[in-house]
Amino acid sequence: MSNKKLFGGTKLGDIASSLKTRPEIEPVRSGMRAVLPTAELALQGRTSPGLTRETILSVDPKRCRGWKYHNRTAAWYTRERCEDLIQSIPKDGQQEPALARRLVGDSEFDYEIIYGMRRRYACEATNHKLKVRVVDIPDSQAAVLMHLENADRQDITPMERALSFQIQLEAKLFPTQDSLAQALNVSKGQVAKMLKAAQLLNHGPIASLILDRSAVPVEQAYKLIALMERPGARDVVLQAAKNLARREEEGGRDPRVVLKLLLASLDQSRKLSPMRREYNVGSAGRAILTRNAKGKVTLAFPKGLKVADRESVMQAIEQVLQDLS
Repeated sequence: MSNKKLFGGTKLGDIASSLKTRPEIEPVRSGMRAVLPTAELALQGRTSPGLTRETILSVDPKRCRGWKYHNRTAAWYTRERCEDLIQSIPKDGQQEPALARRLVGDSEFDYEIIYGMRRRYACEATNHKLKVRVVDIPDSQAAVLMHLENADRQDITPMERALSFQIQLEAKLFPTQDSLAQALNVSKGQVAKMLKAAQLLNHGPIASLILDRSAVPVEQAYKLIALMERPGARDVVLQAAKNLARREEEGGRDPRVVLKLLLASLDQSRKLSPMRREYNVGSAGRAILTRNAKGKVTLAFPKGLKVADRESVMQAIEQVLQDLS
């Protein structure tokens, strides 16, 4: 955990430690505004916690939904990926409360979880009540606390953080990219790099190849999106993604493999050599494929086509696509 100072003297390490070690207390009386002291420390620059009390409740996990700016992807909410909590909660209890805000006017849910969605999943799976620390804070403050809670967690991937930053900026939780970096105590350069990497998944042909976005490596994504800014490179990569999708088996590939193949497509595009091939079409016809050094492809049918040639033409085109890819 970084122990750099934030907002006039507060340290991230101290804030995170306070979150994790503060003893639980009884729920406050109705009508008392629930405020998380560490959030005030982070956003107001205070150096010592006040006497503000918190609300900690045991609630039905089914009545809780995730905060819309949560940085975990849905891929985490499976029995396999929550098995550690599913095993420990019935034995040792829930060690740390989730952080939640109360919802008003929602017939399906009473709370939204700012962090602790894996705890929510495990409690539901084991028929246990979910402990939640209920707070009354704005979205920008919730984003800071979520970042603090997850800063030391190895299972939150860099791409999940990158996508979270992207969503929070688009939603105007922070007015600028620099203000987000300052609030979360992340370098401006790192935030810029992560946001650029997240842009890769805005391209439909690429995103469709990846089922688990959390597993996309930021370094490879950043490199690929940077290369796609070169003249002509974007079209090459997107066409390679479409070609890969046609050959893709059900369930998709490892994102690292996908990005490696897409990066390789740019290397191949710079090494194109002229090509000329002939394919049989129908009983006596033929198709001629030519590709020049610039990558322009022409498929010609010197003797024309007949309706009866349809099946053989489709087979020839399929072979052409394989030869070109």
